[in-house]
Amino acid sequence: MASSEAAIWGYGREGQAALAHLKETRDDLTLVILNDTPITDAPAGAHVLVGDSAKDALISGRFALVVKSPGISLYRPEIAQAKAKGTRFTSGTNLWFEAHPQARTIAVTGTKGKSTVSRLIHHLLVKGGFDAKLLGNVGVAALSEKPARDWTVFELSSYQLADFDFSADIGVLTNLYPEHAPWHGGVETYYRDKLNIFRDPKTRAIANHAHADVFARVKDRTNVIWFNEENGFHEKGGKLFFGTREVPVTDFALRGAHNIANLAAACTAAEQAGVTGLRERVDMTGFEQLAHRLEEFVAHGITCVDDSISTVPQATLAALAAYAERETVLIAGGSDRGQDYDELADALMRAKIAALVLLPVTGARLRAALEKRGAAFPMVDAAKLAEAVAQAFAHVPEDGVVLLSPAAPSFEEFRNFEERGEAFKATSLSSSLRA
Repeated sequence: MASSEAAIWGYGREGQAALAHLKETRDDLTLVILNDTPITDAPAGAHVLVGDSAKDALISGRFALVVKSPGISLYRPEIAQAKAKGTRFTSGTNLWFEAHPQARTIAVTGTKGKSTVSRLIHHLLVKGGFDAKLLGNVGVAALSEKPARDWTVFELSSYQLADFDFSADIGVLTNLYPEHAPWHGGVETYYRDKLNIFRDPKTRAIANHAHADVFARVKDRTNVIWFNEENGFHEKGGKLFFGTREVPVTDFALRGAHNIANLAAACTAAEQAGVTGLRERVDMTGFEQLAHRLEEFVAHGITCVDDSISTVPQATLAALAAYAERETVLIAGGSDRGQDYDELADALMRAKIAALVLLPVTGARLRAALEKRGAAFPMVDAAKLAEAVAQAFAHVPEDGVVLLSPAAPSFEEFRNFEERGEAFKATSLSSSLRA
């Protein structure tokens, strides 16, 4: 093996940051860019291998080190073949932690809620007078940033945690639901990779006491602080409590009891990080909602809600609960990852559903579950999102809600949930939908 060669595998935001980092810190390495598909933005003079050429170079054991982008599955066979030849694989997240061993860090993960909880923690730290940064899966490549003076908060996906070799001072786990099974090779592997956030016993583990799968997997850990537990910060009746006392929350813009539960997680982590006074009052002034998560807008006099980020049924359950008092037309369906729709179907039978508009391919499964239960509300199939939006506006009552909360990923029609959400907003606001 040519031990002076290293590869950057994947040349998106993370790969570009890794290339810059290694150029600055490792002048002993000859760097090669690998990508599954052709790239047009490689630096002049860069050595680039694409497709089968990249794969062949990997499995030959040519590289001493490969920095893999998170979207590339750790469980691809060429990785095992390369490791057998002595290649070491790492990630941008690992390189950041290696470069900044003195940084104080808070890492947040979970199937749902991790983006919101990360942003809430960052908000509370800043309000509490700390210098803080938010990095990771929020869209900021860690390697392009130095640590904050006080606390650096990382949102970490299961892809980033699968090969995480370091540890945060504080780790937060919001929940665990079946997701990303193809990337991980199975749901149990996905759960195991998520729990890698607590790999180091020295990490103060903050976990959701009210979530059965989380509790079962974390309860025997010695260094754990629970949220959504009656003696700590928890949600009750849509309000925030610490112990038996309600905690006043100022200017909280997020809807739903699930977001109060997210706030309970954030308060627990922020208090562990040194923020004081949270048991008496939580100031959320200035905190803004994330795009595509229960994002409200008005189109032609109708309240529309972009909840495109809801890619699992449990997230759609939370969205329905947030609008429980409104007549709702729900747009649901997307890529099939083996989701279990029984709980969602039961909830839809109890909800104020004016109509259900179903997209391929999981829409057919949800329809079957509801027909089995004798659902009486209209169910309309749509081949594409634009058709689904038109059908939703045709069925929504004057004071009702059009809710895009698909309970599935978007890969049948769109690259990601962001693109799906933007298409929903653009189509809803289109003049062609005017009555």
